[in-house]
Amino acid sequence: MDSVTFQQDPICRPYRQLARNARLANARLDRACMALKPGEWAATRTSFFPSLKETMVHLLDADRYYIDTLRGDLAGLAKPPGSRATAAEFAAERAEVDDWLVDFCEALTAEALPRKISIPWPDRTLTETVADTLLHVFLHGQHHRGQIHSMLSGTSVAPPQIDEFILTDNSEARVEDLQALEWSEARLTR
Repeated sequence: MDSVTFQQDPICRPYRQLARNARLANARLDRACMALKPGEWAATRTSFFPSLKETMVHLLDADRYYIDTLRGDLAGLAKPPGSRATAAEFAAERAEVDDWLVDFCEALTAEALPRKISIPWPDRTLTETVADTLLHVFLHGQHHRGQIHSMLSGTSVAPPQIDEFILTDNSEARVEDLQALEWSEARLTR
């Protein structure tokens, strides 16, 4: 995986870093949810979406919706969702979506950031730039990952640490995560 040729444009570096951070944080949350006792993933909890599963599925569905528009596909119709009966099945689909977003951001150029895309909405079509759409995806993801992290506090599994992935001097805290993804520090910090 580290044989990817990266765009060196420093304007796009924050997007690359945010995509990689989301991938690593989602993987940690997925592993925590796969370690839950039976029934805990779908159990009712206090949050806007009433369970870990429903919150995670909402986040994944929203990511897929915006990614479809970034790909140029009709949002929400490009590919049907995978099986989400268990946290492990969910994690496989989550990883696929996250990997696409990382690859997209690693190939991103400054010239692509102002490109306009159309986002179908129930009552109108939004016209947004690639840059603003990506920022929305990343901020929306952080919001819901925080909710997931909080909900995990009421389960049999302690919530994992899900920030500080992209701080250069914190490499010892992510060795196992990078090994699992077959990523190097050079890929993460580029």
